[in-house]
Amino acid sequence: MTEVLSQFNFWASIDILILAFIIYHLLIIISGTRAAQVLTGVLFVIAAWMISSVLPLTALNKVMSKFYSSFFIILVILFQEDIRHVLSRMGKKPFIPNTENVSPGYVIDEIARAVQSLASRRIGALIVIERNIILSRYVEIGIKLDARVSKEILVSIFQTSGPIHDGAVIIQRGRIAAAGCFLPLTRKENLDPNLGTRHRAAIGISQETDAIVVTVSEEVGIISLVVDGRISRRLDAKNLRQELRDMLMTEEDFEDEETVVENEPGSVNLIPDKLRALLKGVRK
Repeated sequence: MTEVLSQFNFWASIDILILAFIIYHLLIIISGTRAAQVLTGVLFVIAAWMISSVLPLTALNKVMSKFYSSFFIILVILFQEDIRHVLSRMGKKPFIPNTENVSPGYVIDEIARAVQSLASRRIGALIVIERNIILSRYVEIGIKLDARVSKEILVSIFQTSGPIHDGAVIIQRGRIAAAGCFLPLTRKENLDPNLGTRHRAAIGISQETDAIVVTVSEEVGIISLVVDGRISRRLDAKNLRQELRDMLMTEEDFEDEETVVENEPGSVNLIPDKLRALLKGVRK
């Protein structure tokens, strides 16, 4: 112990801090993804190998020794997509995340208002709200917007004459991350035959992740909420707002909503240039 402490100096502390910084932010990047779930299983296997090397568990130790020889190759195979995703994020974005605070209550209200407007005009919609499992892989194949959530933007996106109305809108960290996103369809059998592609995509993404999905039927204007592969239909804006608040808002959010008075500057440009360009042809 004394020998280790004698080697600890200024540069050793810098070395440890840099390593801790990298590990911490890598964990942030993969947190909530399937990589994190697989990593939990990998750590369990490592723990089993360590136990077998200490205790007289001969059979387990022999199996784990064979497994250990190809451990890193297995890791690369399991995490190849996530490694690619992490490296691309490290190259495109800074380690320090966006610190903009967005009120969950505000986002929920804007979604409810937009859905109510779309349903009254029987315009189909598919809105995905990210929770713990990160949806960046679906965002990357859509049209990236990074826009503030508002009724006006959501209604504009789903106008039937628009170029991106068929895809899904994905909301990440309280902002519209992308539109026109393609989602995996459910493989669930015995579904209502009246459910179209939009609802099947909503069920599919809710089975793959823990996202909350709001849909509007194009044919009859029915509002639905999909969570964990289960669909609740025939909601109104009031019920939808309450369901979303129960699932997305914490006690602190409710307290902040009661005590903080929002002061939004009227000069904020809510529609980004990329979205305005996409919607320019719709108005003609």
